[in-house]
Amino acid sequence: MSQATDWRLMPDVDPVAAARFADLDSVFALDGEIVAADSMTRTLRVEINGRRYYVKRYAGLGKKPLRRWFATPRVQLEWENLGHFADWGIPTARLVGYGLQSRGGRFQRGALITAEIPDTTDLGWLARHGDPRLKSRRWLDGVSRQLADIARRMHERRFVHGDFKWRNLLVDKADTLHLIDCPSGGFWWPPFLEYRIVKDLACLDKLARRHLSRSRRLRFYLDYARKKALDADDKRRIRGIVGFFSGRDEALASAASLRAAGRNPLPGTRIALEDGSLATIATWQRILPGKRLTGSGEWRGRKVLAKLFIAARGSERHWQREGRGAENLKRHGLPTPALLASGPLCDGGHYVLYDYLAAARNPHGAALAELLPVFAQVGRMHAKGLVQEDAHLGNFLLEDGRLYVIDGDAIRGSASPADCTANLALLLAQLQPRAEAEMRAALLRAYSDGNPNAVIDAAQLAAATARAHKARLVDYLDKSLRDCSLFKSARRVDRFFSIVRTETGLLAPLIHDPDAWLEKGVPLKRGRTATLARVEVNGRQLVIKRYNIKGPVHALSRSWRPSRAWHSWLEGHRLNFLGIATPRPLALVEQRAGPLRGKAWLITEYCDGENLANRWCDPDTAPPAAELDALGALLRQLVAARISHGDLKATNLLWCDGTPHLIDLDAMRQHAGEAAFRRAWEKDCARFLRNWPQGSALRRALELVMPRV
Repeated sequence: MSQATDWRLMPDVDPVAAARFADLDSVFALDGEIVAADSMTRTLRVEINGRRYYVKRYAGLGKKPLRRWFATPRVQLEWENLGHFADWGIPTARLVGYGLQSRGGRFQRGALITAEIPDTTDLGWLARHGDPRLKSRRWLDGVSRQLADIARRMHERRFVHGDFKWRNLLVDKADTLHLIDCPSGGFWWPPFLEYRIVKDLACLDKLARRHLSRSRRLRFYLDYARKKALDADDKRRIRGIVGFFSGRDEALASAASLRAAGRNPLPGTRIALEDGSLATIATWQRILPGKRLTGSGEWRGRKVLAKLFIAARGSERHWQREGRGAENLKRHGLPTPALLASGPLCDGGHYVLYDYLAAARNPHGAALAELLPVFAQVGRMHAKGLVQEDAHLGNFLLEDGRLYVIDGDAIRGSASPADCTANLALLLAQLQPRAEAEMRAALLRAYSDGNPNAVIDAAQLAAATARAHKARLVDYLDKSLRDCSLFKSARRVDRFFSIVRTETGLLAPLIHDPDAWLEKGVPLKRGRTATLARVEVNGRQLVIKRYNIKGPVHALSRSWRPSRAWHSWLEGHRLNFLGIATPRPLALVEQRAGPLRGKAWLITEYCDGENLANRWCDPDTAPPAAELDALGALLRQLVAARISHGDLKATNLLWCDGTPHLIDLDAMRQHAGEAAFRRAWEKDCARFLRNWPQGSALRRALELVMPRV
């Protein structure tokens, strides 16, 4: 399929900048300060030769994949609209370069570059920070007239902005107003034009009503309409503007608007409480979409942690349990943050406000010194007849050497020894198996210090811990294939992808076109079965592995079952969950045609090390004892988890950071039955030892560390 790239630079561009912006590949390889990002775009600010530029790159699928075929790409609309603004005399950012790439007529990626407008601030920032200029009549007169002129110039030409908000209006030190960021703008004809004009003006008025007087807003409209008094048509239009966002006004968030925001509630959200006070949430910390939000912010001049229960059904039940749990902890003398306020939100839902512990953090799961107080605290809770149903380290906070218990919603009263054992097992299951086995005796002693009368049945506790750990693993692997707080996932007609959510911004360009990055990366392997390359993204070294389709018969056989990338993705996360060394999997992409699957890609961290075949290349020399011990520890972890690799050759073990790492996981299995695992493990051992001559010193040394089952 043919690929076409159209990239243009303006003739007056600085030569140094022109060299950096030479083509689309160069633009997508640029590093800079990220100033905005979403599922489709990423905007960077870069400085070249003393001048700053904004590079906006379009690389995501977006919410409407069919736009790639049947609509003008948004990047093209944006550069065309900036050209319209310049032609109409509307101050805007100077276009430096623009272009896009398509394949077979299907949009792939694009970018546009604008020069920074010096010494500017957007009107939204002025409003959020209470800038004194918004109180100056002279300043407002000048800016309001400019804004009215800009809106009139657009609307007279049947053009509407589509996102005509204060944040897209910049004012400089000379008080000149500039209009930017218009990928949604376009020309409209009646009868749709009037609705779009009203929407543009309503977007401006949404923030204006919070910061400007009614007379000031009316003066703006009269300047816009070039009238001295309103007629019947103007009054009808103004009623439409004022009521356009009725029920969805962003001035104050409601439970309904927070539910509608899903995983992306805005920072700086203001919430009206039942007593008439306002709480402002500066940072969201935990989001269960449509159910519960946790964030830090301010209330009555005090820093607070807010828990908002926003579910359409059940919010009152969870709010009441939260309050009862916090009260139980306080009544029994267990340290927990002070509950400052609690009640219904003024328009549905409920809230709880706690004192904010600024320097607090969760205990580290591998630090015995931090885990001992946690288990002692759990012992004290059990001794007082309380259990924490959702026992995990995220529900404990350390600050200045003091341990706090949080999440009152999960606190229940129970004196049953079985419940206490199950609760203790759930907490132990949060630790990686190897660390848990090493620290178990010390952690149980700490628990007994807190609950001296407890009788712990070791066999019963071990069985309960194993069950809890297995359930957590199943849940974690399920999450890796669906959209949740840990992973961003999407199923579309043409593809499926899942990304570690914290890496979404970094990986967006790779997910969009992994083959393009694969071709320009450093080749690691180019075979019929798989193609691997090392790529660098924003200073991070990553590996892209494409699982190839070798022909029509192979394509048919792979189309109806999970790809090898899918399997490697799951097994990589299984190993990470179990604490077994492997490069961290970051993203999975599958090509789809409805329910049928095609090529697939796996993106992982790069492991900078040599494989064991190269590292232990002399069969007459045994490896150092420390390296043999590290290999033996890895293999024992596999045996303990009943995991077979399926292709355990020396080239599939990389020596990295002082330990061997497993790679090439598409044949890996975790066995339920002992007999099946024993057969698979014997094959793994035989395959591994076959890398070195029988009877050699190296092979004899390895035979001694190979676990037997």
